[in-house]
Amino acid sequence: MNNPSFLLAISGGLDSMCMLHFFAKKHSNLYAAYVNHGIRKDANEDSKLIKKKCEEYGIPFYELFIDQKIFEGKNNFEAIAREARYNLLFDLKNKLGTNFLATAHHKNDQAETVFLRIARSTGLKGLRGILAEREDGVIRPMLKFTKEDLQKYAEENRIEWREDSTNKSTDHFRNKVRLQILPKIEEECKGTINSLAHIAELSQKIYPQVIKILDSYFNPFLAERTAGSILLRHFYLPAMQGYGELFRLWLGSKDITWEETNEDKKLYEKLQKKDSFRFRLGNVYFERKKGSLTISLSYKF
Repeated sequence: MNNPSFLLAISGGLDSMCMLHFFAKKHSNLYAAYVNHGIRKDANEDSKLIKKKCEEYGIPFYELFIDQKIFEGKNNFEAIAREARYNLLFDLKNKLGTNFLATAHHKNDQAETVFLRIARSTGLKGLRGILAEREDGVIRPMLKFTKEDLQKYAEENRIEWREDSTNKSTDHFRNKVRLQILPKIEEECKGTINSLAHIAELSQKIYPQVIKILDSYFNPFLAERTAGSILLRHFYLPAMQGYGELFRLWLGSKDITWEETNEDKKLYEKLQKKDSFRFRLGNVYFERKKGSLTISLSYKF
């Protein structure tokens, strides 16, 4: 692709300011955006710094604001903020017509993500961690660098950056992992950060091959697939250990996912029999009727 265009998601922190500087040296077709969550009094200082640097580099700058109404009566602030942030960035990406949306996730972020997903009993799909490049045009060019690498780069290039005050709070488990748990593990076992990131790299390489094999087994039963729904005909799960987990992995590749619980085993047992049934796991609904199995994200009993 000749002269690709990039929208850079810049927070004002170490990682994103390094990314801004790096891209400004290497590329010409750039735009930068800062998403103001409206929760920190010093957010305007972040915006001022980014705007100043963008003017120095000759990069158009956009400040985006999250509507505070979306948080009313909600507890899962981080998940809601993340979705809102990406929605705003994608709207701008589409408006500008850029090829890629770049975020500044680095190797330490990758290690945290893999650690958290292992703690939550994730499968192979989850072990892929943060993807370096997604089908929707999101790229993470800083994943190969550790936080120490970025700190050194910032010192060498005299890069200004600001520390998000909320990053120091251990109220959220992810921050606790970042500030307390992983540093302690890294201190006791050098190379943990790199090892966790390596797990993600291997999983990303293996995952497509595994799904290809699973497709060859499950696709002959696939009668219909729409957004959030799958219809399988004459499908019964083999009564062999591990097939349930493989079936769950295959469904995940079709965007039908749920948090693993002890109830999963009950589903696998039902799938081994020919009896009709209805079953729900999280937001996923299963129904077998007349030999056909419907799996849906929207069906309600």
